[in-house]
Amino acid sequence: MRTISIAALRVMLAVVSSSAAGAQIAEKGKTVVQSFDYRGVTLHDSRLKMQFDEVRDFYLRLPNDDILRGYRLRAGLPAPGADLAGCYIGHNTFGQILSGLARMYAATGDAACKEKAEALLKGWAECLAPDGFFFIEKDPQLPPYYYDKMVCGLVDLMVYCGNQDAAGYLGRITDWAIAHLDRTRAYARPTGPGGGEWYTLSENLYRAYLATGDAKYRDFAAVWEYTEFWDLLKNKEDIFQHDMKGGGYHAYSHVNSMNGLGAAFAVTGEPRYLETLKNGFDFLHDSQLWVTGGYGPNESLAPRPTLAAMLKETSSHFETQCGSWAAFKMSKYLIRFTGDARYGDWIELLVLNGIGASIPMDPDGSVFYYSEYNLGGSAKQNTAPWACCSGTRPQAVADFHDLIYFHDETSLYVNLFTPSSVDWSCGGAKVKIDQATRFPETGKVEFTAHAAAPVTFALKVRAPGWLAGPMKASVNGAAATVEVDAHGWAVFSREWKDGDKLAVELPMEFRVSHFLKDKPFPAAITFGPVTMVARCLTANPSKKIDFTNVAAALEPLAGDPLNYRVKSDNSILIRPFYQTKKGERYFLYMDPSYPSFRIPSSAATLSPGWTNYVAWHASNVIGATAQYTFTGESITVLGALYDDAGRMEVKIDGKVAGTIDQYGPNRGEAKHWDFTGLGAGSHTILLTLLPDKTEASKGNFANIAGFEFSG
Repeated sequence: MRTISIAALRVMLAVVSSSAAGAQIAEKGKTVVQSFDYRGVTLHDSRLKMQFDEVRDFYLRLPNDDILRGYRLRAGLPAPGADLAGCYIGHNTFGQILSGLARMYAATGDAACKEKAEALLKGWAECLAPDGFFFIEKDPQLPPYYYDKMVCGLVDLMVYCGNQDAAGYLGRITDWAIAHLDRTRAYARPTGPGGGEWYTLSENLYRAYLATGDAKYRDFAAVWEYTEFWDLLKNKEDIFQHDMKGGGYHAYSHVNSMNGLGAAFAVTGEPRYLETLKNGFDFLHDSQLWVTGGYGPNESLAPRPTLAAMLKETSSHFETQCGSWAAFKMSKYLIRFTGDARYGDWIELLVLNGIGASIPMDPDGSVFYYSEYNLGGSAKQNTAPWACCSGTRPQAVADFHDLIYFHDETSLYVNLFTPSSVDWSCGGAKVKIDQATRFPETGKVEFTAHAAAPVTFALKVRAPGWLAGPMKASVNGAAATVEVDAHGWAVFSREWKDGDKLAVELPMEFRVSHFLKDKPFPAAITFGPVTMVARCLTANPSKKIDFTNVAAALEPLAGDPLNYRVKSDNSILIRPFYQTKKGERYFLYMDPSYPSFRIPSSAATLSPGWTNYVAWHASNVIGATAQYTFTGESITVLGALYDDAGRMEVKIDGKVAGTIDQYGPNRGEAKHWDFTGLGAGSHTILLTLLPDKTEASKGNFANIAGFEFSG
């Protein structure tokens, strides 16, 4: 009798489980092209691979005991490890971590990702109550929000790790949710009972149905379809003309809710879901997107003129990790079900200028939460330890493997240009395509085919919307005709032999992107799909740049691709946003009429007692100070009014210049305080929290969003 090793047995069981956990229900929605579902795609040395490796390694280093500590404390079990700081409990990223690790395992085969995900699952399951209650908190603030994340994590463990225990746990927490989740379904941006972003629930519940075949997930998904919002999109109505019942449209979750349309179409095949999803994309593309592909300043959807004004009012312009993740999913659904290449343009923008331009996380869990595009200048920073974006980050970077290539039975589609390879089966023949490029530093991309015998198929390359001229191509060194089909793909059909090479050239040029069609500013500079920024350390550079002929106004830096100096002032550097480092000042959107230079509160010297709240710092410690040295004749202190705010004394160069009173009955109302006539030269401002306050105020909190000064 042949013996089987434990390791081999585990592999066999994993294969069987993976097959059993696959989609037991066939999709009814017609798929035009398929993604590779994380499998068969390899990232080669590139910015994408570097970021993926950094994120994977960060999460693999996290001690399991730290991640599980909150659950164990709530369950009354021994809880070794350290508390994760910040928002971990309030935002409950646990399900997202499971999801990210499972997808990373599917993408790379890295057993450490699977082992960690399953160890975390086991530890979490030990804390699961008999009735299916699973939250860290005994009285969770946002049950639908947390439940949705756990459903996603458990489904991904089933689908990508073949873990059948996850299916049982999914059933238990869903039985609890069916019995206990508040079904008020408050509209728009709700808080309180019925809130908690319930409108994102349907996507993962439909995915659970496809993975298990259990109709309870399909039926429960239908409960959470966001018909109030989706019907506005279906009918192409102006969403801002409708009563939002006490709240604005939270950007990330409303975009993410549209992914429920994609999942619903997959399950039901009903055309209305796909048509609404397409309308939703058009709404976002036409009215909400920044030049980077990001959206949602202050996490809100808003009319375009309002968005333009927010380039002055805030530094919180794009919830980068979550926003990229939602857009990746939405674009994949649309490519799958329409076959149209134009949806890949949004993916590319975010891979280059969204999450792909974010900086690594800090050891304490602080994450690149917001991308900042303020007209007065911005700087990259990490904030909000263990917030929601700490959970979507591993999910979104795992998606890099699932965004580059698509396929149908006879064609391979190239959506992104990045060093990589893909293994594909075409009519039973194994094909491998290697992609070599330094894109976007160059527009040249080369594909090499590998096959044991000649294989006939079409290699289809996305023809991007940013092309500065016709795409050029050659096959094995001979010029090839470039024909772009009705779906936006350049098609190269032939019998491919081992070693055959397709080379394409994607012409790029400088362009100026005007945020408002009828006004020249605010404006941003792009080169192909790359959003460029101006680095100027002492002043707003907008007046020094000729926006009517950007290319002629710049000179390239030798040996430093995509880096340029402004000819009229060589202290100004123009470079890709993705190259900007942590804390480095830059200007992305610019306006020559905007005179100010903006500094975030994180640039100030803060005494102990201040707390970082993503876009501002706050303290209620009497005597707490914030100090900043600047050059200019005036300075503006940026903050907001609150009903529990106090007063700060303002000294400039050691002399009392006034008092800031931040009390206001409407919480969060933006406010600024100007101090002028200071004279040219360097000055130091010192803010000190005072013990006295307006009598009506409920507290003594002070807040600082940043400073602006002329420059």
